[in-house]
Amino acid sequence: MEWEILMATYRLKFFKNLVSSDGHPFKVLQRLVSVEESNSIEDAIRVGKRRFERLEAIPDWKLHADVVEPTVDAEPTAQARPKLRGQADA
Repeated sequence: MEWEILMATYRLKFFKNLVSSDGHPFKVLQRLVSVEESNSIEDAIRVGKRRFERLEAIPDWKLHADVVEPTVDAEPTAQARPKLRGQADA
């Protein structure tokens, strides 16, 4: 029996930390990047940072953002499930 690995979808929010004119810190969302079918949060962050750099046309994501906040957008229902006979590869 073959096993099909199910992967999660992550949403990465890239924020820039700023200070208002009266000295109060706040975060500004720079971009939201979705990473579909990732094995782990670490892998999703790595892919998301590269995607952010491409979209922003910059060599390093830290030029336009200070922090990345990942969330799970769609979690797999199980770690793995048996692939049904005759089921096409994704």
